[in-house]
Amino acid sequence: MFRKIFTLLIILLSQSVYGQYTDAKHYAGPSIGLSFLGSAFQIGGNYEYAMNVENFGLIGVGGVLRYWGYSENFFGGKWKYTNILIGAQGNYHFKIKNLEHLDPYAGIVLAYDGGSVSYDGPDNRNYATPSHGGLWAAAQGGIRYWFNPKIAATLRVSFGSLSYGSLELGADIKF
Repeated sequence: MFRKIFTLLIILLSQSVYGQYTDAKHYAGPSIGLSFLGSAFQIGGNYEYAMNVENFGLIGVGGVLRYWGYSENFFGGKWKYTNILIGAQGNYHFKIKNLEHLDPYAGIVLAYDGGSVSYDGPDNRNYATPSHGGLWAAAQGGIRYWFNPKIAATLRVSFGSLSYGSLELGADIKF
């Protein structure tokens, strides 16, 4: 089994792939990951439009969408947290000679987390609902690996306000 996986990886990695992140193109795809807030599984989507800024380089601007939820036991009941994050991102894309199949980038995200909290307990205690969600800012970094001229795998890590950070794996399609 290991030999088959290793052979498949060698074939995929040895393909001739040309510089993939080019200006005036759209990049979009789904992502799954781990939110560091509540150690929760998250799903989402990413979008970028590539632009070549004279005397600066390639940048991508676009949006992000994420959903995750988690719960914790506290005060004899269960607190449930739900998060829907929607925002804008801007990334600078680095060019590495002789490694055109890789697209490393770093950037920022500004978003709104529409968080909600609910209490489910054995009695009808009146607890003040904790504040949750709000405006969010983060730094992120990632890398795309291009399998062919249209499809890439992406790995992204982000750290931001509201004690939120994430590690994500996704796929992007260029159109």
